[in-house]
Amino acid sequence: MCHRLTVDVMADILERSRARGAAFAHTVAHGTWGLSLPPVPGLSVHVIVRGEAMVWIDDPAGARRVLPGELLLVRSDAHHSMASDPSAPCVPLSRHLADGRLPGSSRRHRLGEVTDEESAEFFCGAYLFDGDLCSGLLGSLPDLLVQRPAAGSRLRVVADLLAREVQDEGPGQQTLLDRLLDVALVHLLRAHFAATDRPMPAYIAAGADPGVNAALEALHEDPAHPWTVAELARRASLSRATFARRFHELLGATPLGYLTDWRMALARERLRDTDDGLAAVAAAVGYSSEFSFAAAFKRAHGTAPGRWRKEARLAGGG
Repeated sequence: MCHRLTVDVMADILERSRARGAAFAHTVAHGTWGLSLPPVPGLSVHVIVRGEAMVWIDDPAGARRVLPGELLLVRSDAHHSMASDPSAPCVPLSRHLADGRLPGSSRRHRLGEVTDEESAEFFCGAYLFDGDLCSGLLGSLPDLLVQRPAAGSRLRVVADLLAREVQDEGPGQQTLLDRLLDVALVHLLRAHFAATDRPMPAYIAAGADPGVNAALEALHEDPAHPWTVAELARRASLSRATFARRFHELLGATPLGYLTDWRMALARERLRDTDDGLAAVAAAVGYSSEFSFAAAFKRAHGTAPGRWRKEARLAGGG
């Protein structure tokens, strides 16, 4: 089943989540080797440059073989491991990064007992997200996603550039890696959602309907605007009734219900990450007064926004 990916809406969510790439580690493995990787708040990314690896989440009995040129995304709400064999002892990533670094390099590491022949070469990184705006996107992905880019495809080109940049350190490297990872992630998601039969985020499925997608992009472009169903229907070039029905069928919510949910998500981000007063937060997400915003927030979350902010910061160590 093929779906047209609503890249603009997805890009908006990624940008608002301040998605960013974490530092990469380039590893050359020898002989029998294994690496244990901890959970991260986002996605772990691995690219096999040479050799092979076995990858599994929690249980080595479910290990999957990964071949040269393949890219992996791992939903990192659980530990996962990479090894030459599922029975190999696995070194914790923190110890590998501390003890395995090769002289004269900030990213290149050695793993396993040195032999005349290198058994594998790969690099690992992470795509981190702040807040919870990307929870729907992450929840729609399998625990382990393996993609083999076709020769000459854009994803293949980006993967090759990532590999070269990790291998050849230079000024501004982290910025380049972050931007290349941005491109690689979007292409990986495009390929995955074009081929999958798994449930996907509703805003991506909505891309199959140009009218609904136009209205959805308008909501994301200006969430503070006082939208009405009639105005959104005009954006969709549909009658009000037809637009409302299609929107609900694709997104599982009414247009204004979706708008409220999106405004609440943006409000949570501002409450968590800024010191803006409630009046400023209210205005930023489309409420005419602090009172109307506080009432809407309490209906949605069961607690007042000020109290929610305190609890969120305590939970986050702030």
